[in-house]
Amino acid sequence: MQKQKTITGLLLIFAALTFLLSWWLMPDPGTVDTVHILQIVKQERTAVLSSVVIQITSSVLYVLAMLLVVKLIFPQLKALIGIALLSIGAMGLCADAFFHLLAWFMTDDSVTIQRDVIKVMDFMQTEGLIFLVPLLLPLFFGGLILAMGLHKQNIISRKSQIIFIIAFLAGIITAVATKLQLHYLQIPILAILALFATGQVLIGFELIKTTKQLHLKYSRNKILIQVNQ
Repeated sequence: MQKQKTITGLLLIFAALTFLLSWWLMPDPGTVDTVHILQIVKQERTAVLSSVVIQITSSVLYVLAMLLVVKLIFPQLKALIGIALLSIGAMGLCADAFFHLLAWFMTDDSVTIQRDVIKVMDFMQTEGLIFLVPLLLPLFFGGLILAMGLHKQNIISRKSQIIFIIAFLAGIITAVATKLQLHYLQIPILAILALFATGQVLIGFELIKTTKQLHLKYSRNKILIQVNQ
């Protein structure tokens, strides 16, 4: 049981870190300008392909971590909702990787970038997002709800909740600033994603820490029983 909790924590940590790494490898994350996307992807094709592989790996790690959480802690309703949302978000993360893979292929030298190619990318960055965003957003909301649920069950502290709330506030500020063209208030997308990843990493660390504390408490109780005997 203790070993499994440690593995669960490590899986969540690696899922969050690979999530952040995949976006760090993507040039200019968050942009939806089709022409600009094709230009920057063509310049960084190796990094983009690496990002696709790492992003798919991250989505698998998230699912594995959530499966183990369900097995180990018997989550109550709030934690269970967080687990479900994170799992849905992992599907969205995987689907998003194939958006990036399409952009990578379209910038191959064998593909002539013409109006039809740009039209396809325009669709993927507009109407196509209608299908992606509802799957991807739960990855972020799920982290917050999971943190709240695990705290309610006295498994982790409130630290990760605070980080998630800061990340959401940063995202809202950036969205409003972008809409109003207040560039000095815009926070880099990668920094916001880093906050979400940090919150998830902290959950993983606290799962491991809880395991070690329980193991230490068990060992002390065992010694006391032997001494009393």
